[in-house]
Amino acid sequence: MALFAGRKSKKRFDNALFTAVDLGTEYIKCLVFEKAEDSCLCLGKSTIQHTSGAMRGGAIANIPQVATDLRRAIDTATPEGVDQPKQIIVSLAGDLVKSLVTTIHYHRSSINDHIDNNELKNLIHKSQWKALEQIRQLGNQDNQADLGEMKIINTTIVDARIDGYKVSNPLNFQGKIVSLSLFNAFAPISHLKSLEDLAEVLDLEITNVAAAPYALTKSLLVDNPEFSGIFIDVGAHSTDVAVVHEGGIFGMQSFALGGEAFTRKLAVDLNITPLKAEKIKKDYAKGLLDKRSNEKIKKSMQAIAITWSRSVAESLDEFSHLDELPQEIFIGGGGAPLPEVAKSLQTKAWSASLPFTSKPKAILLKEQDVGCISLPEKLSLESSDLVVSGLANLILNLPDRAAELNSILSRIMTNMKTTV
Repeated sequence: MALFAGRKSKKRFDNALFTAVDLGTEYIKCLVFEKAEDSCLCLGKSTIQHTSGAMRGGAIANIPQVATDLRRAIDTATPEGVDQPKQIIVSLAGDLVKSLVTTIHYHRSSINDHIDNNELKNLIHKSQWKALEQIRQLGNQDNQADLGEMKIINTTIVDARIDGYKVSNPLNFQGKIVSLSLFNAFAPISHLKSLEDLAEVLDLEITNVAAAPYALTKSLLVDNPEFSGIFIDVGAHSTDVAVVHEGGIFGMQSFALGGEAFTRKLAVDLNITPLKAEKIKKDYAKGLLDKRSNEKIKKSMQAIAITWSRSVAESLDEFSHLDELPQEIFIGGGGAPLPEVAKSLQTKAWSASLPFTSKPKAILLKEQDVGCISLPEKLSLESSDLVVSGLANLILNLPDRAAELNSILSRIMTNMKTTV
């Protein structure tokens, strides 16, 4: 659910032009697109490096400077002759976002009555209030007062069951026990207000805010109740991990080790500047180096990839509520093309303590894997564009297996106090 869905904006933009913005710590990635009925037509894209000091740990540190950088990114992504989009969809860094899946079981008094719309609304309403209560308790237990107030930015029903049997929608079913599982992602109010201020400076309207890992899972736009997978976004400073189980996202984790760590390792081993190391790393990932240089770089990348894969394992260990983890691991982000990243997830050592029923399969996400994005011939998507493509897919409102449930949930959340 979008953070600003229930707000009355002073501005109203009726055109179908949008900009998806991945506001990372190191780079801004923009995708300018036009919304069609069941697809997004990409018109242009850009990747702009932040001015030094503008961002810190995924959060805005200097609003005027970030505004200048973002304006440049949107200008660059907007083709000549196309009106600049006034509506933006923004992602939040995974390390700023906390997530929780809450499962609630309801015992019905009249098991022979069919579940009607009013009862379903009441069940969802109670489920979300209990989820919010659990989030508050979790924050108190972790003593996270330094985070300040938190607000839900994404919420969705990921599982519904009647007497233990999975259903896409409990409406019109009979039964004794209704079980609902809700996924919630929430972020610090202070950062969300910074985004509002940023949009105000640029005269833009934020139509959706999403956690970057959540957006990444939408890059495939999988509408399959049986689909399960692990999504990994290897960013510059951190890596985000999200788990989708039987069609629903079941949580997100983030750790502070990304592509920059590979660059630093290479710079130390070769005694060169980080800037030069970054170029060599990218050339290596593209297979542009000679054989001798290739082998030398490979050793450095293997060493840091082992450490990185252990951090992935620690993140996945947080999903202890799942009896087994999905076998397929989809990898995206700027650091994803490094061959050692995927290879490190193919070894037995990193996953030995995790509940995989078969050997994990690491898959590098490519342009053709991305959901409903139409591209002109002159444009192509890269691994680092997966979050912005997922953001674009979020506004399509395509039919899904739980559309009615999540529509009810969205209306309920609009009328609820969602600050925790």
